[in-house]
Amino acid sequence: MEKKISFIKERVREIAEFKGVNYGDFFTSIEVSPTGFRGDKLKTGLNSDTIEKIISIYPDINIIWLLTGKGEMILTNTNQQQPTAPPTGDLEKDLVAKFANISPRDIAFYTHLKLDTMMEEDIFKALIENLATKRALELLKEK
Repeated sequence: MEKKISFIKERVREIAEFKGVNYGDFFTSIEVSPTGFRGDKLKTGLNSDTIEKIISIYPDINIIWLLTGKGEMILTNTNQQQPTAPPTGDLEKDLVAKFANISPRDIAFYTHLKLDTMMEEDIFKALIENLATKRALELLKEK
């Protein structure tokens, strides 16, 4: 289930946390005061210049998520709706193709947050079944 953050300024703070940037440096980089992101000021809007700065500095941020809270924070091949190659039948090649443009850190973070969603995808089900079968065979060979 997606975590929906209600206010745009809360989502902006979430970007800083996800990117591992302290708030002071983050707000300086987008040229805003951190005081506008505390207390009741979190419930106010954000001007278009600030949104443009965020997107230009962090181009992997999904602007739809930033503006509405819907979808995923980070753009991937999947949520950019770019055409993807059909599965080849080679599990390893399919996984490499699926995650070619995503950093290992982002994959680990996404996996942690979206394990249930990932298990709905056939390729992940196949991977888990494949690994489970290999492990079961290893255990049988040990006996």
